Amino acid sequence: MKILNLGSGNDYLDNAVNVDFYAAKADVRHDLEAMPYPFENDSFDAIRCMNVLEHLRDPIRVIEELHRIGKHGARVTIRVPHFRSAALYEDITHQRGYAWRTLDHFTAEGEVYGDYTRRGFVMVDRQYTPYLFPWLYRMLSKVPRLTDNLLSKYIPMASILFTLEVRKAAEHQG
Repeated sequence: MKILNLGSGNDYLDNAVNVDFYAAKADVRHDLEAMPYPFENDSFDAIRCMNVLEHLRDPIRVIEELHRIGKHGARVTIRVPHFRSAALYEDITHQRGYAWRTLDHFTAEGEVYGDYTRRGFVMVDRQYTPYLFPWLYRMLSKVPRLTDNLLSKYIPMASILFTLEVRKAAEHQG
């Protein structure tokens, strides 16, 4: 299984291709704002993108690029700060926060607010990640609209962990 650890930073994985622009230890040094990424189509079985998207100016292009380099069926795990997270504002390099439904635009199930992306993913899982009390966040993940719209004002969210699966038409499968 070939794994991409995008924006690896200090989280170097021995069993993955680690990509970062700044990290002291990276297998591939690349500016994640520069497209295309230096990989062939359909290169990876799994892609990790942990605490990276919020730093980038054009997350739509990045996610489309993850679709290009992921094989059909590849799992893409993305962790981003919740829009009410204090951590979102503590790091001056953060561009934006994310809500429960933000990545729905990349799935067939998502509502269309504009035709700005392909719908090449299936949402496999998503969950709020806690500051405290993991059991509470599992419960809040069952009522995401209520949580994002009301409860997150009173119960701090750290981040959201999304798991997407790459879907490609048969003629494009590697």
